[in-house]
Formats: sequence, structure tokens, C-alpha cells
Amino acid sequence: MAALTGNSVAAVGIAAGAGLALYGVSLGGAGDIWKAAGIGCAALTLFATRAVPEIVTAFGIFLSALALGVIPRELVFSGFMSSGFWLLVSGIILGVAITTTGLAARISERLIDFTGPSYPRAIFIIAAAGMALGILIPSTMPRIVVMIPIAAALAERLGLASDGRGAIGLVATAATATLLPTYAILTANLPTIVHVGTMDQLYGVQSIYSEYLLQQLPVNVLRFALLVLLMVGFTGETIAPKPAADTEAEPVKPEQRRLILVLGAAILLWMTDFAHGIPPAWVALTAAAFVIWPRFGMLKPTAMKEQIDLTPAIFFASIVTVVATARGAGLDQILADFVIEKLPLGGGGLSSIYGVYGFSLILSHLTTAPAAPAVLVPFAEPLAQATGLSLEAVSMTQILGISTPAIPYQAPPLIVAMSISKVPNAVFLRLCLWLAFTVTVIGVPITFFWWQAIGFV
Repeated sequence: MAALTGNSVAAVGIAAGAGLALYGVSLGGAGDIWKAAGIGCAALTLFATRAVPEIVTAFGIFLSALALGVIPRELVFSGFMSSGFWLLVSGIILGVAITTTGLAARISERLIDFTGPSYPRAIFIIAAAGMALGILIPSTMPRIVVMIPIAAALAERLGLASDGRGAIGLVATAATATLLPTYAILTANLPTIVHVGTMDQLYGVQSIYSEYLLQQLPVNVLRFALLVLLMVGFTGETIAPKPAADTEAEPVKPEQRRLILVLGAAILLWMTDFAHGIPPAWVALTAAAFVIWPRFGMLKPTAMKEQIDLTPAIFFASIVTVVATARGAGLDQILADFVIEKLPLGGGGLSSIYGVYGFSLILSHLTTAPAAPAVLVPFAEPLAQATGLSLEAVSMTQILGISTPAIPYQAPPLIVAMSISKVPNAVFLRLCLWLAFTVTVIGVPITFFWWQAIGFV
């Protein structure tokens, strides 16, 4: 029997999607639900298997939605008008600037000076640096690419073999801390941006940076603490630090200084939005405009053509199209009615939180974290009605599920980390399983009681 591959799964998904869409076409105006199901089936299969580049899938979604006419044309491209789209565009620009100006490398080198000849301290510093970069670089992939070389360099400085458990532990910590605990930061990860932006576009539910941080803080502090505890005892290798190179520190470049000012102002505005009310996307756009202005020298005049890849932003817009198509045809309500009646919901208590969390956790593993909002957001309103929770509480609980990968393949940044590092896949798998188990058993109840304490539920 031939092995089941991503391409074969994608072929089945496309065939099923095409069959559903063609059946809908044959029904005329009554077939919109089947057309929407066809678009969703093909799109989510391609996003999950990555059998073709995501930009190809995105263009296919736009074309299919236009051709089948399930929703008006302006709704097909509504993702480009959402705050999440522009937040992501700005994040890509800022991430490129931080890397190309050398600011990321400068920050990275300074971290090595604080660890000393201590493996536990090195684990903590690397984990804290990975989480801190979630504030500075609002895109996970650049953080992964920056942090893995830092961790590898630190392991070498500590005299650890590159393929030994000590080096593997540092690199695995860097990759995991750069992703999972940073879900406490609204602008740090694509799935959060997609989810929050889609909730805003479809329901008018807006998430404020500071409120989001407060709501997601307990579970992500737990993730950070458990990650450090797990990795501190990962190796028993002897630490024998190598002498650091005696080189004169390079002065801060003018473009780095300007970028620090822009980022500092943006971070300050993001974290104080409860006082001024300026949306995070407006702040990010303003910062990106300064960064990309050639007069300030932070990026080359040709940066938009040569360095900045807006594929993730177009990917985001296509997910909004999938969700809008499902809602426009009423498919979301049909699926919600079928699924929700089988869940232990009602009362708005901890059992309701667990129901929404478990549902979100399972569905997010049927796709990938960035694609999960396309499945979950249409369920937000029916789940709110069934549980008695607010739309805001349902949204935050769904993010708990999306941000808890039980297997690393649910999170594309971890796939990248596995591909560019020497860390065995089994290490990431064990980390994900431990973190998912702890979040499910301890993190969800802690979050629920925290939300009660702050008046959120």
C-alpha cells in the first residue's frame, strides 16, 4: 500500500472541494452552501499540507470566491481592509528593518555576556530573550532565524558540543520560547493577528494590546516557567567556557539608533493604548512608514522590491475570504449547530471554557495554527450563544486552543526550527506534549479564575 503523502492528501482535498463546488453550481442559487464548503475544503487542505506555496492557494481562494459568486466582490477582498492585514504588513517591514540594520545581531551579542558559565542561567537568558523579541519583532519566523544562531553561538562559547544535549537544549529552548510564551503579546504571532483581525472584521470585536496581554498573561507565564524548568535539567554535560574574543565593541550605527527610537515609541504606544485608544494597526503603520522612508536610512529605497515579502499578509487576507464565504452562505451556522450540540457547554463556567478550548485545540490540529482562525472564527458567535460567554471571552479561549500545539507540525515556526537546527524532532515533540498537557490541566483553570478575578467572565 502506497504511503499517504501531503501531495496525495492535497489532491483528495482539491478533488473533494471541486466536487462540492460543482454540485453547488448545479443547484443554482440554492447551492451557495455547497460552493462555500468546496472553497473551504480545498483551501484548508492546501494550507494544512502546504502542497503548493501559500500565495498560490491564496490567489486560488480569491479567484474561486469571485467565480462562484457566493459573496459580493467587496467581501471577497475584505481582508485587505481589516486592521489585522495592515498590522501584519507593518510587522513584516519592522522585522526586516531590525534584521538588516544589524540591530537584532547587536541585541543577540549582548545577551551572551549575561549568562556566564552557568547552564541554567543560559537557559533562562535564552528563553527570556526569545520572549522579549516577541515585543521587538512582530513576526515569529525572523525571531526563530535570529535566536537559533544565538543559542548555537552561546553553546559553543560554553564549550558544549554542537550535537550534544547541552547545545540541543539551548537551541530547543530558543525556538520554543520565541514562539509559545509570546502568545501573551498581541502583535507577536501570525495566528493571533489573523484571529483578532478576523474577529474585528466579522463581529466588530476589537482586542486592545494591553487588555489582551492581561487576559493571556497567566497561561503564558506558565508556559515560560515550565519550559525553563524542563530544559534546565536537560543535560549533564560539563560547562567549560571558551574565552571570549577581545574585540572593541562596535558603536551603534545611526540607522540602528533611529530604529530604536521608532520601535521604542511604537512599543510605548502599544502598551498604553488603554489610555489613548489608538488602534495597534495605526501605531504599526506609522512606525513602518518611518522605517521604510529612504530619507531615514533604515531600509534601502528598493527594500519593498528586494527584501520585503508580503506573502503572509496576502495569506491572511485569503483566510478572511474563506471565513467570509462560509458566513455568507450560512455554512458556519450549519456546522456550529451540528458540533455545538455535542459539546459539554452551558452555564458560562469552567466547563464551558474547557468545551471551547478543547474544540479549538482539536480543530487547530486539523489545519495549522495560522489557518485555524478560518475554521474557528465562524463558530465564535454560536459558541457564545451556547455557553453564555461573551464573544470576547470565546475569542480569547479559542486563542488558548490555537496557541497550544500538542505536536510541532501544528506550528510552522517549529517546523522551520526543526529544519534549520540540529535538534531532533523528538525533542520538540516531547516539549509540545508536556506544555500542552500542563496548559490543559493547570493553565486553563488558572486562566478561568484569573478572568473571574479581573471581571472578564
